Amino acid sequence: MGKAAFLLGLSMFVSNAYSHGESHAPNAATRNDSRPASETFWTALPAISPGGGRPERGQASLVARNLSAPELLVYSPNDPELPAKLTPENNRWLVSPSSPDKGGHHWLIAREVRGNTIVTATTAWTFPAKGDAPTRLLKQQRSGLEIVPDHIPEHGGMREGEDWAFHVRYDGAPLAGTGVRFETESGTRSRVITDAQGVAHIAFPRDIDPAEIDPQAGATRTRKGFVLAAEHQHGETHHLSAFNFFYYPDLMRERSLSGGFGFLALGILLALPLLRRKETGHA
Repeated sequence: MGKAAFLLGLSMFVSNAYSHGESHAPNAATRNDSRPASETFWTALPAISPGGGRPERGQASLVARNLSAPELLVYSPNDPELPAKLTPENNRWLVSPSSPDKGGHHWLIAREVRGNTIVTATTAWTFPAKGDAPTRLLKQQRSGLEIVPDHIPEHGGMREGEDWAFHVRYDGAPLAGTGVRFETESGTRSRVITDAQGVAHIAFPRDIDPAEIDPQAGATRTRKGFVLAAEHQHGETHHLSAFNFFYYPDLMRERSLSGGFGFLALGILLALPLLRRKETGHA
C-alpha cells in the first residue's frame, strides 16, 4: 500500500463515519422556521427541564421553559390520581420521589393561563430507586389537552431510528386528525397528524452529531432533548400543550464507529512496515 493510497483511504473513512447518522436536521442558516428562537432554551415551545442549581441528593431541580407556572403537579406511579402540588423556590421546583423508598417514573405538569389560552408543559422524571411501573400513570385520564407516550422505556429514553406512538387527547378523549409539531435539540423540525385513534407516530431521526458522542461514556450517556406540541380549540378556550423528554444515539452507530476506528487502526499497523521499507529504500 502506497502512502497516497493509505491517506486517501483514511480520508474516505472519516467522511463516511460522520455521514453515517443520516441527519435530517437543517442547519441554523437554512432552517425553515419563522418563529423566534428561545433566549434561554433550545426550543420556543413550553417545556420542563433541569435547571436552577444543584439539588440535594435524591431530588431533582427543575424549571419551566417558555411559560410561567405558579405550581408543578407531580403524579407518582403508585398513586397516579392524587398529585403533589409544588410551588417554586427561587424560580425552581425541588422534586422528590413520592416516598423515600420508591422511585420510578413520575409525571409532571406545569400550566399557565394567558387570557383565553391555556399553555401546558409535561414531562416524565425518573428517580433511581425501584418503583411501580408507570402503566396506570400513563393511562390515567386528566383534564385538558395532553400528549402522552404509549410507554416509557424502563432504562432511559427513546433512541434514534425508533418508532414511537404518542396519544393526543382532550379530557381523556382521543383527538383524531390533530397536527403535532416535533422538534429535537439537534435541530430536526417536522409535523405529523394523529390517526383515527388520536395517536401520533414519531420516527426518531438519526440527527445526533457523532462528534458529540462521549468517547468514554459512549452512547448510553449521550442524550438530546425533544418536544412534541399540539393545539386544540374548545369553545372560547385555546389550548397549547407540549411533552418533552430525551432520546439517545442509535447504539449501532456507536458500534459502527468503534468498529471502523478499529479497522482503521489495524490498517495503520499493517501499513507502517510498508511505509518504513519505502522510506528506507529512498534513503
